[in-house]
Amino acid sequence: FTQDYRLDAHFYNPMAKFAVDEISNTNHQLLKDLSTEIILGKRFKRNYVESDFGTPFLGGKNIIQIRPELKYLSDTEISFIDDLLIKRNWTLISCSGTLGRVCFVYDNYENYAASQHILRVNPNEDLIDPAYLNCFLSSEYGYHQLLRYRYGAVIDEIDDKNIEGVLVPIPNEEQQKEIGDLVRKAYELRAEAIKLEDEAQELLTQAL
Repeated sequence: FTQDYRLDAHFYNPMAKFAVDEISNTNHQLLKDLSTEIILGKRFKRNYVESDFGTPFLGGKNIIQIRPELKYLSDTEISFIDDLLIKRNWTLISCSGTLGRVCFVYDNYENYAASQHILRVNPNEDLIDPAYLNCFLSSEYGYHQLLRYRYGAVIDEIDDKNIEGVLVPIPNEEQQKEIGDLVRKAYELRAEAIKLEDEAQELLTQAL
């Protein structure tokens, strides 16, 4: 046992232990210390409307879809809609059902609303490159650490308090930027590809 005294077998997964042991030998910090906040969304009654009258709403499965089929939340019926909005440079993590799906908010979901099935990691940009942090959490070293904190008898869950203890290696600023720039470039190209496809479909529709 560790000092956590967890009775869940997956907490002692050898892959997670290997990740923790390896990172412990490097310059590292806890995820909670690198984040301005880690947000677990509210549960609430969802009032859906047509797209012209609402805010696009992301569920856990949507964050890995290229073209998610979205519902739209009413801007007038939900008084705390601003609390649900996600911001640029945040990392999103699915936290219910299929766990550990990771997405970077960059040229895609800025100011969309997100469900309670998505954790939002708001990085402290004075301490870490947001795109580097996203890349790490997407890696095997991040993924297995996230999953070791899961709980639930029927539906697996992780929450904001659980993942605060994830260890994150801290390379120098130049290395962080080198990795982060690759992530940002990937998301920029993704956004450009979607835009070009939309334009191509419009041209095809006009031609037909």
